[in-house]
Parts: sequence; C-alpha cells; structure tokens
Amino acid sequence: MENFKTKYGYFSNDGNEYVITDPKTPKPWVNVISNGDYGFVISQTGGGFSWQTHSEFNRITRWHQDLIQDNWGKYFYFRNNKTGDVWSPTWLPARTELDSYKCRYGFGYAIFNSSYKNIETELRIFAPFDDSLEIWEFKITNSSGEEADISVISYLEWCLGSSGDFHREFHKTFIETEFDKSINGIAATKRLWDIPLGDRGHWNIEYPYTGFIASNKTVTEFEGDKESFLGQYGSFILPESVKTGKLSGKQGKWNDSIGSIKIDVKIAKGNTEDFAVYIGLKNNKTEIAEAIKKYDTPQKIENAFNEVKKRWADLLGTLEINTPDPAMNLVVNKWFRYQAIAGRLWGRTAYYQQSGAFGFRDQLQDSLVYLPIDVSLTEKQIKLHARHQFTDGTVLHWWHPIAEVGLQTKMVDDLLWLPFLIYNYLDETDNYDFLNHKEPFYDDKQENTLLDHCKRSIDKVLTRYSERGLPLMGAGDWNDGLSAVGLEMKGESIWMAEFFYLILTKFTHIAEKTGNKKLAEYYTGKAKELKTAFDKYAWDGEWYYRGTKDSGIKIGSAECEEGKIYLNPQIWSVISGIAPDDKKETAMKSVKEHLLKNNGCLLLSPSYTKPDKYIGYLSRYAPSRRENGGVYTHAATWAIWAFSLLKDGKNTYEAYKRLSPVYSGMDPDKYVAEPYVTPGNIDGPGSPNYGMAGWTWYSGSASWFQKVIVDWILGVRSTEEGLIVDPCIPEEWNEYSVKRLFRGTTYNIKVINKDHVSSGVKTLIIDGKEEQGNLIKPLSKKSVEVTVLLGK
Repeated sequence: MENFKTKYGYFSNDGNEYVITDPKTPKPWVNVISNGDYGFVISQTGGGFSWQTHSEFNRITRWHQDLIQDNWGKYFYFRNNKTGDVWSPTWLPARTELDSYKCRYGFGYAIFNSSYKNIETELRIFAPFDDSLEIWEFKITNSSGEEADISVISYLEWCLGSSGDFHREFHKTFIETEFDKSINGIAATKRLWDIPLGDRGHWNIEYPYTGFIASNKTVTEFEGDKESFLGQYGSFILPESVKTGKLSGKQGKWNDSIGSIKIDVKIAKGNTEDFAVYIGLKNNKTEIAEAIKKYDTPQKIENAFNEVKKRWADLLGTLEINTPDPAMNLVVNKWFRYQAIAGRLWGRTAYYQQSGAFGFRDQLQDSLVYLPIDVSLTEKQIKLHARHQFTDGTVLHWWHPIAEVGLQTKMVDDLLWLPFLIYNYLDETDNYDFLNHKEPFYDDKQENTLLDHCKRSIDKVLTRYSERGLPLMGAGDWNDGLSAVGLEMKGESIWMAEFFYLILTKFTHIAEKTGNKKLAEYYTGKAKELKTAFDKYAWDGEWYYRGTKDSGIKIGSAECEEGKIYLNPQIWSVISGIAPDDKKETAMKSVKEHLLKNNGCLLLSPSYTKPDKYIGYLSRYAPSRRENGGVYTHAATWAIWAFSLLKDGKNTYEAYKRLSPVYSGMDPDKYVAEPYVTPGNIDGPGSPNYGMAGWTWYSGSASWFQKVIVDWILGVRSTEEGLIVDPCIPEEWNEYSVKRLFRGTTYNIKVINKDHVSSGVKTLIIDGKEEQGNLIKPLSKKSVEVTVLLGK
C-alpha cells in the first residue's frame, strides 16, 4: 500500500521507508544516516557528504551547499563499454533519463533501484554500527538479452578535516593519495588539520586519519586527480575519463585530489553481479584492510545491514501509538524520533545547515526523545552539557567536540535548559539519586553535583533582572534572532519571565523532595516576586507583549507598527502557569485570531518589512520567512501544548495537523520540503511562497513534535507518581492506543471514547482492576494492560 502518495513519492505500507519515485523533487530530499559517530547525508540524486564525529571539523568528502543544483556528492557512473552509453543509478551526475527509478529511505540506509536499457541496478548504502565507514553495495542485473560489459566508475573529492576548504588552491596542497593493492583502493591523507588545536601556531597540525575508497571486487583503474578526470573546463555530466573509459592512475601530493576507482564487470544475460565499494576513515591502512575484511562478502554485508535495522527497531520500538490519524502514527512511531536521533543528536548536520557542534539548549531539548527509549541516553546528554557550564552558572552557547572550543554569549535562556531537562528526567524516573552525580565545570575541574549545577543556573538568572523585577533579554532568550534587543543588559523578556517561573516552581518541589526546606522557601519567594512583576507589567491588553528594548520601548505590543504579537509569550503564559486563567484564555484567543495559519502558528505577526538594528537579525530576514513572521516549527509545537492545557480540542488538533509535514507535503510543489521530517520553518502569509518549507532535518522541532503529540494530545505522560492519562483529542475519535516503556515496564494503554468527548477520564482499568482517577502508578512487571474510558 502506498500511503500519502504524491507525484514524487509515498510512505511504504509499514511506514519504515519513504519511497521517492522521481529524482527531480522540488528541493533535494535527503536522509541523514549516522551510527552515532560516523555518518553521511545523501540526497535522492546521490548528493551529499560524509564525516566522522564532527561534520565540519572532520569531514571526509567535499560538499558545497547548493539546493538548486545539488551537484556535490559521492557519485558513480555506469559506462556500457559496447555502446558508450553513460548513466548514473542515482540520476546525477550523468543526468541520463533512466527507464525506471526509485529511491527508498529507511532508518539508517538508502536504497536506489533504477534501470537503463535493461541494465537493472539495486544500490544499497548504509553505515554499519560501531565502525567508521559506509558500504555501497551494487547488485547489477543484465536483462538485455546479451552479455553486458559495464564499467562502474566512482567520483568523490577529498576534504579530510575542516569543511571550510573553499580556498581549494590552498587546501589541496596538503592532500596526498595513493593506490594500495593491499586494500584494493585509494588511501588519502592530509598534512594539515585546520582546526583550533596544537601548540606551535596556526596551520601546523597533522591530520591523524586516512580516508579511503576501496572495493571487494578488483579495481582495474584509478584516478587521484580532478583535472585528469574531468578534463580542463570539463563537466560532471560526461567527464573525460568516463567518456573515454580510461583513468590515468595519477596519485600523490601534487593534485586536486579525488577518489575515482573503476570496476569492470561482464555479466552474462539474465545474471546478476554483486560487489561493494567502501568509503570511510581509519587511523591507518592496516585498520582499513581489517575493516574491509569484516564486510567483504554479500553475507557479511547482509548481516551488518540487518544489525542496522535491528538497532533502529530497538530504539524506536519502545513507544508506539495507533490513532485514527495515520499521519500521526507515522511521524511519532518512526520518522520524528529517527530525525531527532540521527539528524540532531548524532549527526548534528543536514543539507540546510551543517554544524557538528553541540548547542547547549539544542541537544538538551533533543534528548527528551530518549526518555521513553532509554533514560541512560538522556543522562549522558545531561552530564555532557553540565561539563560545559561555567562556575558562575553561565554556559557555552555552543561548543565543538574534538576541539572543545565554544562560544560564551549573553544568551539568557541557555543555562535554564539544564534544570528543565533535570525535572523532566525526574518525572520520567523519580531517580533523585541522579542529582548527586558530580560533573566538573568548563572552567574548573572540581566536580560538583548536578543539583549544584542547576542551582548555579538559577542563581545566575536571579542576578539578571531589570529594575522592574523582570528577567533581562540579553543577546537573545531562545529566539536568537532577537540579537540586539538587550545587548546593554537593560531590555526585558516576558517569555523569559514565564520560562523562569516554571523552573522556579519545579525546583521548589525538587528542593522540598531533597529535604532542603530553606531553598524551597527561597525559590517560592522568588517565584511569587516574579509573578507579581509579571502581573503588573506584562499584559498588553489582548495578549502579552514580547519584551522591551534596552531603551524601554516595547516589542510584540499593539503599540508597535510591526511585530505586534509574538507567539512565545502567549503559549508559555499557559505552559508555565504564571498567568491568571482569564488572561490565558484571552492570549490564546489572540493566537488563534492572529497567528494560527495554514501551516501552524506563526512566530510573530505582522512581519517586519524593514530592519531594526535595536531588534536584531530577525528583522532582517525577508518578511514571513523563518523567525520574521514565518512558522518556526519549534515554537509552533509548543502551541499544541498550550491549546491542550486549556482543553481546546479543536485548536489543539488544528495546530498539530496544519503543522504536520505529511499533510502539508501532500501539495509537494508548494511545500517543496521532505514530507517525512519536520522543517525548521515554513513561509507565512506575507511571503509569495506562502506554505513553502525549508531548513529540514536540523530542527529542534522533531523531538518536541512527537513529545507534544504523545504527552498532550494523546495525554499519556510521565510524572514522578506514574503515568498520567489526560488527553485532548478530536471528539470524533472512537479510540486510540499507546504502548510506552516506563521505568522498565511496557504499558499497553487502550483509550475508548464512546461518549465522543475531547478530554476527561471516566474509568481507568489496570490489569482488569478498576482504579480511581487518571494515574497509572508504576508496577514492577514486564507489561501492564490498561483500558481507559473517556467521559465526563
């Protein structure tokens, strides 16, 4: 069955693959494939790049961002040596029109099925777990009626280190290639690693790895020089070496180094030839040879591939929903969590943005995805981020692994996401012993408890208040685009007041639970003071304004010419619980009236049409794009949360469905982005491209979107006391189910809605026994069966 089919593709029946049927998608549609350390991005035309550990500091192959041409990748040409015909099984770079084409993206792999003049190819590409290479397995079938004589010729350009090699004439002088028969391929090294390490000045560090491209079938010819391969002024459509079928064998230190190997195959009619090409990174050629030996037969490759599928099935198998909305099932059960893990936590890269760094707030929030999977993975993320906090409570806004250098800024919210994750972790585990775990600070190797790390974050924010008792905006408060509002540390942030109020109330409880009565009283007092200031100053009449500039002028106010209303202060007034009920209702009514549009909730409205140097780069985006009045999907997921807290079933579901890439993607030429992952943004109504999505994969919305669906629409969420069932669903739903791992036990929860209500639990039956309320207390069993009857 072909689910959610468009002219460009569809989801497979089991939801485990997205199948692209036309290589000419509106924009490149990619898969980010990672095993946790090694990874690569691949597009539906074969574009993309590979890396290990850090996609910017340790990139293996060259790639430049061009979402129009998508003409940088690791490519393969097929040459029919009898006819001279040339094609590529991925369509690019040869651009020969294929007789058939499919690209299948799965969890941890891509498979291309194509044919040209009765030569059929299946190309399977994946990265085995616990290794630093990728396997390109070719199965070529000859259905032509006569013997086929085919040459398969690879092409990639070596980067080997920092991705910023735009000054190629400089960087190419440090790369050396060598064809080595012991690995049956090309090994590539570099004598320079352009990263901030070393003790003898700039540009004076050896690159410690060896890149390689090799095969388990005899390489008959090779090429290490770009000019020799393409020909001066040559084209990737038909390079000189492909045209002639001859590779010169050039190698060494004096080239613009590439990795091109030629494999000749003669296939009898009706037969299939199977071989593999390996691309990767190792410490030396001995390790390369050992790695290739692990995957040098079809059966070994099949075993490795099956292990990849099993690992992903295990990761994604602890949470499963079944609702009347098939798109919801697809994205929660499979794709959003795959995106959050492979793209954001492991790869930290994609096509619209290449980072490789850890963002303090970013990957902490992403790690929420691990809580129903394996809490130790969230623990690991919390510990990592705690080590990048300073003793004064501030943190690195982002940092680079390998180099361990980062950026310290006046961003005011970053440091609070550590206590935010801690309280979410405690709701999941009730493991208060974790607070006693010790980690060092970035500027002091003396270890302190995680509770102390959190207290320092809170204490620092308490020093960053305006004279009116509201938190300062600084260089940004989650919205990086408000980059100039508070640089003088005078401007205020209403959203930050809401967020901080939530943290104070949660840590009041944590202080009480850990027996620190004095600290609990202190946080209670500070929360009350903050609420008093908020109630006095934050309301704008119909909504909460966004903040004040250093000059005291409001932003996000009805007084403003542009940017009159912002989303975050409205939704977080509800989420945090700081606002009185009447103002919550009014604020969310304003969200519905001004911000809830075709593709979800806009971040602000109306857009800024001229730059404001006292707001920042947000105002410099094109109107209705990204943070300047577009749908910023990260925040738009929080709107679903807020509507659900008010038990507004209609708008909860509308905010979800309009934001869903599956539904928006049903008009693919308008939406343009991949329909199987979240984008970072969608153009708003002020754009001529209203409804066009971009910045896919590398978005914090993936983890949040699946979480708000499960926790707040379906209403199955963790608390210290157990699992709560508190839905906010469409009234017309008859039933749905949630399977969720919680504290070592699998809970199979079936929710029945015979009364056709949006919310309210009437009856709770746990393993056949009726219980009062809507709390499922933890049970020490392998599995628990739960039936929930909704009603008033």
